[in-house]
Amino acid sequence: TLVGGTTNPPAAVAVVNAASYNSGAMAADSIVSLFGTNLATATQVGSTVPLPTSLAGTTVTVRDSLGTTRTASLFFVSPNQINCVIPAGTALGTANLTVTSGDGKLSAATIQISSVAPGLFTADGSGNGFASGYVLRVRANGSQVVEQIVRWDSTQGKMVGVPIDLSVTTDQVYFVAFGTGFRWRSSLTAVGATIGGTTAQVLFAGEQGGFIGVDQINLLLPNSLAGRGEVNLTLTVDGQAANTVKLQFR
Repeated sequence: TLVGGTTNPPAAVAVVNAASYNSGAMAADSIVSLFGTNLATATQVGSTVPLPTSLAGTTVTVRDSLGTTRTASLFFVSPNQINCVIPAGTALGTANLTVTSGDGKLSAATIQISSVAPGLFTADGSGNGFASGYVLRVRANGSQVVEQIVRWDSTQGKMVGVPIDLSVTTDQVYFVAFGTGFRWRSSLTAVGATIGGTTAQVLFAGEQGGFIGVDQINLLLPNSLAGRGEVNLTLTVDGQAANTVKLQFR
């Protein structure tokens, strides 16, 4: 638009990892959140598969370091926030992200695209609470049980941890966590995890498969964590650290 004979520059938009809220580098195929103003003329949620590339008339494009422009898939748009996926195939290096709202307003950001940009989702959506995931318990007889690791506490008005029981030493107990930005890790051996300072064996780290942009990590929980209470889970992928999340043990 022209005001006083000059062209208004696009408004700034903040781009963060949707799991960790880290504003550092982003990865292709990862979920990001955009924050700004006038990003959309209405609030709308993507309800189709594949996800739409336009919601309420809003589109997000990413022009990568090789000059290729791709349109992002959209989970959600609103005047102040958009959740979307960095397009598959976006080249490494500096990229330009542009939001065009249904009424033509522009917002833009310069972002760095890295091979990995790991983030772990939390049950409360804060980026630093209890991890989003579940426990899979395999008993000595081969039977399997899925156990929740968080619950809603109405008295406290928040999500709280459900302690993981490691007292039965003949059980194999696995933790399955959800995140984004690490499916393109160089190798499984380049993924490391510690829980309460104790190394946990990483059995899988890659695309979750059921939800667009979501990645999954499977860990074998060491019995030595029994009785530790609330502890931190740290994850590194190709030397890049994810946000720290919480687990609870009894």
